[in-house]
This record gives sequence, C-alpha cells and structure tokens, in this order.
Amino acid sequence: MDQILQTNQRRKLKRVGLFVGLALIAAALWTIARSGTIASQAWQHLSVASPILFAQLLGCIALIALCTALSVLILVNRTRPPIRVELREMLALICASTLGNFVPLQPGLIGRIAFHHQVHGIAVPISLLIAIQSTALTGIAALWIGAGLAFTHATHLSWSAAVLSPILLVPFLRNTTAREFTAAFFIRIVETCVWALRIHIAFQLIGQPIDAAAALALACVANAANTIPFIGNGIGIREWSVGFLAPMIAGVPLADALAAEIVGRLAEIIFFIPAGLAAWPMLHKRLRVHRSRRIVQTGVGELDA
Repeated sequence: MDQILQTNQRRKLKRVGLFVGLALIAAALWTIARSGTIASQAWQHLSVASPILFAQLLGCIALIALCTALSVLILVNRTRPPIRVELREMLALICASTLGNFVPLQPGLIGRIAFHHQVHGIAVPISLLIAIQSTALTGIAALWIGAGLAFTHATHLSWSAAVLSPILLVPFLRNTTAREFTAAFFIRIVETCVWALRIHIAFQLIGQPIDAAAALALACVANAANTIPFIGNGIGIREWSVGFLAPMIAGVPLADALAAEIVGRLAEIIFFIPAGLAAWPMLHKRLRVHRSRRIVQTGVGELDA
C-alpha cells in the first residue's frame, strides 16, 4: 500500500512539474512575442539560416543521446552479478524514455527501470541507484566545467583548460570501480561539450553568435537544469535558466536567449519523436522474447518437478 501511495504521489508531482514547465514555456513565448523587434529579427535569421546549421543542431542532439546511453551503459554493466546490455538497446531506451518524458505521465525513467527489471533482472532499488548516479555525474560534470571556467577566466587561461582538466583524475584510477565511474564521468564531460556546441548553433540560428567559453558556461547551466526532479527534460526550467544568465555570461538579451532555447527545444522534439517511436518496436520485441523464454523455462521447471 505504501508503495502504491508513493507511486501516486510521484505521478502527481510529475503532473505538477509538467504543468509548471509548460507554463514557463508559455511565459517564454509570450516574452519573445512581446519583445517585438527582437522576435522579428530572430525569425528573420531563422528563415534564411543554412539547412546545414539545422542538420548540425540535430546531429548534436543525436550525439548527446549517444553520450547519455554510453554513460548509463557503463553504470548498468558494472552491476553484480555482471549484466551485459548492448549499446543499441540502451540507446533505444534513452530515446524512448526521453520521448516519454514529454507526455503528461512522464513514464520515461519508470519505464526504463521496469524494462531493466523485466529483461535483465536488475532489482528496482539498483536501477534507482543507477539513475541517481547518472544524474549526479551530469551535475558534477556541469559543476566541474563551470568551476574550471571560473578559474580560467580569473587566471586568463584558455577555456580549453577547463575541458581538459578531468585528465588530472587519471593518476587516481587505481581500482576498477574508480575507472568505471571516471569513464562515465569523462563521457558526461564530452556530453557537456556537445551541449555547448548545440547552444552555440542555436544562438547562431537566431543571429546572436556567442563565443565558445560562453556556450560552455551556458551548457553547464542547461545540464544543471536538466537534473531537476519531476520536470522531465528540464522543460521550462532550462529555457529560463539559460535566458536569465545569457545577458551576464554572453551579453545576449533575455528574449534572444529564450528564442535560442526554444529553437533548441523544438529541434529536440523533432529528433526524439521519430527516434523514440522507432525504438519502441525493438524494445517491445525484447520484452516479448524475454517473456516467452520465461514461460518456457517455467513450463520446463514444472515438468521436471
């Protein structure tokens, strides 16, 4: 009964989170429309933008999904007893769960946990721990690069020093656990860099190009917003977090920054609708095959008895 109540509470919180996120998106669109000239200029730049830029934006989103899948894959495959999940399967799960987080019930994470429990026999508490570890690594990567950028800015070093700074961890990788977590962390660092490229392209599309250091700093902000619980994919929170900080970090007005994030969000939806829908048949087949095997094994066990 307690578990049912907790599940219902989580669903209510997710619905509230989605409502808040959509309200923030509506407020962002209203702010952009109210800006008048800025909105028209952003639309003018978008209408004449090179299709290659749009393709690059979608490519960044695909690469971010791949990085997420690789990082989570390392965490899942380190469980005991050993479990070997294929990259293709994990990527399909990431695409399907990300798409799921856009709908009212937000079944993304819960569906992924249920899949691993059914197909791979991973206990629900272990899957929850892996989800927490994955989220924590995302947040730590954002904080690490953010702190590195602050240090390089204060010492007049190149922003690339902040990206390369995780190499300092290599001498401490003396056991398997440390190497596994560090590998997952390194992938999150790469993912943050791809996020920076994605943000750089989105700002370029609306006619407000920003430099690499500013894009990297805003990527840290965006990734931190994505870790907020009960608001799937950081809907609304990410747009306003980047929007509020862009004037200080990149010198870009609030309305322009919101427009750039809305463009990025639309590209995300355009990518994950077909990617998520294409992933479902494969995942459904895996579930069906596993259930068939379990029925056969159960039947054999009953005959032997």
